[in-house]
Amino acid sequence: MRWGIIGPGNIAKEFAEDLKYVKNTACEISVVLGNRRENTEVFVQKFGGVVTYDMDAFLNNKPDAVYIATPHPLHFNQTLECLNNKIPVLCEKPLAINEKQVTALIEASKKNNTFLMEGMWTRFLPSFQFLFNIIQSGTIGNIIHLHADMSFIAEKDKTNRFFNPELGGGSLLDVGIYTIYLSYFLLGNPDSICACGKINEAHIDETCGIMLRYNNGNYAMLESSIITQTEGSAWIYGSEGTIHIKKPWTEHPEKIEVIISNESSFKHIPSWQGRGFQYEVEEVIRCLKEKKIESEILPHSASIHVIKIMDEVRAQLNIVYPSHE
Repeated sequence: MRWGIIGPGNIAKEFAEDLKYVKNTACEISVVLGNRRENTEVFVQKFGGVVTYDMDAFLNNKPDAVYIATPHPLHFNQTLECLNNKIPVLCEKPLAINEKQVTALIEASKKNNTFLMEGMWTRFLPSFQFLFNIIQSGTIGNIIHLHADMSFIAEKDKTNRFFNPELGGGSLLDVGIYTIYLSYFLLGNPDSICACGKINEAHIDETCGIMLRYNNGNYAMLESSIITQTEGSAWIYGSEGTIHIKKPWTEHPEKIEVIISNESSFKHIPSWQGRGFQYEVEEVIRCLKEKKIESEILPHSASIHVIKIMDEVRAQLNIVYPSHE
């Protein structure tokens, strides 16, 4: 399978490294669209592919699928061009900046009968499969509430995309989205949303706290930050027990502890090769072989619901990306 890469940065390097772990299908990189010449050439020297700095040339190469790993505001136009040229797309999260853009991409996917999936890679990791299996087995009973946080301390530099509104900066789109997806997967769409946070003079969120509330009494408490270091774990509380995913819960967690009614517990230490991008790649390949335009595991509707939640959080906190609204 011939992959095209748009945005050969650090995440794309990890994606390319993990292609060798994909089962049952040989994968190679055929074409790479870059912005910075030096970075792009180094990427191609290591992982292969033809270098291009022009979208038309990239599209003319006709890869079997494309992985988009550029800054958030670039996702919409790049994904749209690929879909309009009937090239299947796996685009890093968030799929686009707002609901309007995400809706337009899904419409383009349907119009062109071309596969589209948001790159929420954690959904396909073995650790998450273990989590879902425990929950579906009824081991901890019915989920009542959850708490998840994700953060890192970003260098405060004007050139750093994390503090640049033109590049979709802030904690929400970059790491807060992981916590929202976890709540969506486990509790569904919330009935109400309450957000707070530290918003800087550029109108981006340096910290963000979200409570998602459900009419049945369930709730989720979610935190993200680019200026403080939180615990980096997730707790899922059920009527019969608790699941604690130790840091880093979105990647290779130290362990997953299942505590049953404070009487007994067992631990699971998940392990896999590489970073884990191979699992979402395998899902893309499966869907393409079955001629699907979306994954039933991570469907278009999930991307719509999650971006709606983030749009509401942004509205409450006055988080603004001026060039992209």
